[in-house]
Order: sequence, then structure tokens, then C-alpha cells
Amino acid sequence: ASKFYGLYSLLSELLSKQPHYDWGLRAVKSVLVVAGQLRRAEMALDEDALLLRALRDFNIPKIVQADEVVFFGLLNDLFPNLNPPRVVDKELAECISKSCDVLSLWTDPFFSLKVTQLDELLDIRHCVFIMGPTGSGKSSAWKTLQKARNIRNPNAKVKVVDINPKVMATEDLYGHISMATREWKDGLLSSILRELGNIPNENPKWIILDGDLDANWIESMNSVMDDNKMLTLASNERIPLKSHMRMIFEIRDLKYATPATVSR
Repeated sequence: ASKFYGLYSLLSELLSKQPHYDWGLRAVKSVLVVAGQLRRAEMALDEDALLLRALRDFNIPKIVQADEVVFFGLLNDLFPNLNPPRVVDKELAECISKSCDVLSLWTDPFFSLKVTQLDELLDIRHCVFIMGPTGSGKSSAWKTLQKARNIRNPNAKVKVVDINPKVMATEDLYGHISMATREWKDGLLSSILRELGNIPNENPKWIILDGDLDANWIESMNSVMDDNKMLTLASNERIPLKSHMRMIFEIRDLKYATPATVSR
């Protein structure tokens, strides 16, 4: 615990100030979830090595390249002479390679690593942000992972609904009460979330929100992104994000996100 706290305190002070960095309680909880999964998978593994693996593998996807030297230096200082190997899912790696061939993509090792990291994040988080400039491979990453999962498990294919939240007003996205008739008019996102939740099977279902983030539409998602997993509408209806459902935000940056959104 002291090493964990020491590492996150130093990271918040020494790393560059990136808008997507968060070293608060929610980040701590996520690492503990990963560590718990590793412990259940490998009961004989030393606790220091287990925590190091959780801290390293969970945080690497969000560390920018300029900060990697500092990050790995701090890990080596706190956990000297420890370097447990990364857990590799060989079956998933083969499926990613096959899906790249199907999608006419080059199987680049770095791209394959990013797809694998996305898969690992989706296993423990119900809302994931894919960030990067236009043309950096954000859409290709989730499409490749979707195809890889379908190849791996053809009986439980991933259903994807891809929408751009910026093409309409926020009230049309979530729904609103008409001031003229006092009737409730359902929104696009709320109806999609409800329809996916009503599908009787428990196959994976992803909602892709592909569009620039702004405070108008993202603030209403905060209750979905935290542990409540519940979208609350102005009509007082509460639509749950079920355990087999995921939300993936495909965005350029977090320039207009509030700290409440970043921490989630």
C-alpha cells in the first residue's frame, strides 16, 4: 500500500500535465481490480510482482511517450530487480492477426499491442476512451478487436452501434419534454441504450460515441461512467448499462472535459 501511494503521489508531481492523467481514487480502484484478477489467476505469484504487473500493464496505455522514462524509472526504484513478464493471450494475438488480414491492415506489432490493451481495458472498465488525432488508428483499433473477438467466439459476436453525438442537439441525444405538448420525446442515445439492454442474449454489445467531446453532452454521461452504470433522463427514467455492454468514446482530446469526466 505504501509503494502504491508513493508511486501515484510521485507520478502526479513528476509527469507532464496531460488532461487525461488521473491519479485519484478511481484510478487506484481500477488497479486494485486488475490486481485482484491477477491474484485469482495466479495464486502463487509474489505480491510485489503482482502489484508491479498491475500498475505497469494498466497504466502503460495512457502514459505518453515522453513520460515513459520517468514512469519506468519510478517503477524500478520502488520495485528493484523485479520485471514480471507481460501476460500474453496467444489465442487473442492470433485472432488479431487474422482480423488484420480480413480488414486489409498491416499486422504492426505496436498496433496489435494497442488492440490487446483495448481488450484488457474493456474486460475491467465499462467505459473506455480511445484518444488520438485524426488518422491515428482509433476506429481501426476497435474494429480490429471486434473482428478478432468474433473470430475467437463466433457464437457470441460483438454487436456495435456507432453514433456521432455532435450531429444533433443534446436534447435530441438524450430526449426532452416538448414545451408545447408536455410530451416526452425520446432521444437517439437513450433509445439505443434501451434497445440493446432489451435484447435477451448476453453477447457483448458496444456503443461507440465517435465525435469531439464537449461539456454539453458528456456531463449527462457521468452517471453512466461511474459505478452506478445508469443513464438518468429528464423524464426520471433510469436506463442501466448492463454488465455485457460497453461504451467506447472515440475522441481527439480531453480539452473540454471537466475533472469529473476525466476521473471516470
